[in-house]
Parts: sequence; C-alpha cells; structure tokens
Amino acid sequence: MRPEDSFIPVYYRLEKFLREQILRGALKPGDAIPPESQLAQQFATSRMTVRQAFSRLVFEGLIVRHRGRGSFVAPARLEHTKMWLSFEEEVQARGSKIAHKLLDMRTIPAEGKVAESLALAEGTPITLLQRQRLVDGQVAGLEIRYLPRHIGEALTQDEIHNQPLVPAVERILGRPRTRLSLRVTASVVRREEAKILETKVGAPVLVRENIWYLDPEGPIQYGKSIFRGDRYQMFVEFSSMPPTSTS
Repeated sequence: MRPEDSFIPVYYRLEKFLREQILRGALKPGDAIPPESQLAQQFATSRMTVRQAFSRLVFEGLIVRHRGRGSFVAPARLEHTKMWLSFEEEVQARGSKIAHKLLDMRTIPAEGKVAESLALAEGTPITLLQRQRLVDGQVAGLEIRYLPRHIGEALTQDEIHNQPLVPAVERILGRPRTRLSLRVTASVVRREEAKILETKVGAPVLVRENIWYLDPEGPIQYGKSIFRGDRYQMFVEFSSMPPTSTS
C-alpha cells in the first residue's frame, strides 16, 4: 500500500478495487465476488468493513447479494440514451432481440389523467394495450398504452403481438410523431405488477410516462412503461451552448 493510501478509508479502497475489477472486465456479470473473509484478510480489515463496501456497490447496481450463496457481479443493465428513439428501437440497434407478450387489449372509456393526456372528453372510447417486454428472453418491463380508438383498431395482429408500437402508429398515421413529452419517476413494484416483472413485491422500478404528439392534430398516445430497476437505466447527456449574439 502506498503511504498516501493510509489516509483513505479501507471500505473506500476496497470498494474502488472491486468497482475497477468489474468495470474493466476482470470480474464479469455472474462471476462470484471473493468471500468476505478473503477480502477482509487481503485488506487487513473486518468483515463488517467489507460488508459496508459491498452495500455501496449493491446500491450502484454493480453487485447482487443472494442469501446463503454469496455476492455476484450484477448483469449489465439495459441503457436508454436516445430519448427520441423508443426503448425497442435503441435496444434492437445494439443487436438485442425484442419480444412482447400480450397481456390485455380492450376498449375502455377515457377517464381522469388518461382523458386529459389524450385531450379527449371523459368517457370517450379508447384502446388499452398492455404487454410484457422481453429483451433477449429476459423480462425487462411492463408496457401500458392508451390510444385513440381509431388508432388502436387499425393495429394488425402482428403489430399487437410482436412489433414495437412506434412504427406501427406511424404506419397508421402516415407520418412520424412530431413531439414527445416524458416524465421518469422511481417507485416500487406493487403486487399485481410483481408477477409480470418476475420480481418480488417492493423491488425498485423506474416508471416512464410519455405522451406522443402529431402536430397540429394533438396527442396520439399516452403511455406508461414500468422497468425493473435492476435491468434498466437511463442516461442523457446535455451540452451547454452559448447564446447566439444578435447585432
């Protein structure tokens, strides 16, 4: 150990060591993390300090802990970086296979927030579409869509069961959406969602609400996607542009 490292808390050095091992690929998804006793001896510290480092890495989503089995490198999360592209479009562009499992599709009256988001009068018939989303065979999330009835009724059976919704709606309308509003919130899985997401009640999720617009007509879809927190993350990068001077 370098002399200057003696001023750095042991848990931080251990955390940094394991993080670097994971990020550079020395430890790969699914690999077992060395036992607490081994790391405690290697860093001349207590197992409690090792657990503290583990807890921080669990919070970051880099490792997962299984009672009675130990700690393992977490699977890489699906990352959504291009907000204008749909989740499916971005993941497919990276070579992953997308699949959908239809859970529900029916006509319902627009009420409350749904009616407001679609700019429709309360009670207007609309289409509800709910599907389980899978990426490379793994459940990633739950898709809930509310569509004006004329759009929902124009979807083909292949689009309903197998295809991402964005290109399907654009086919029906004959041109692409022109605006997108998006809100992301953190939540926990409710009992009725846990089975669909194949996780336990209370597990963390990210909820994405969005409204698609076709100007000048207005809203063409209100949707909510619930993603497993251990399999999905968003990354958005913004750049600062100086204001344009005017003469």
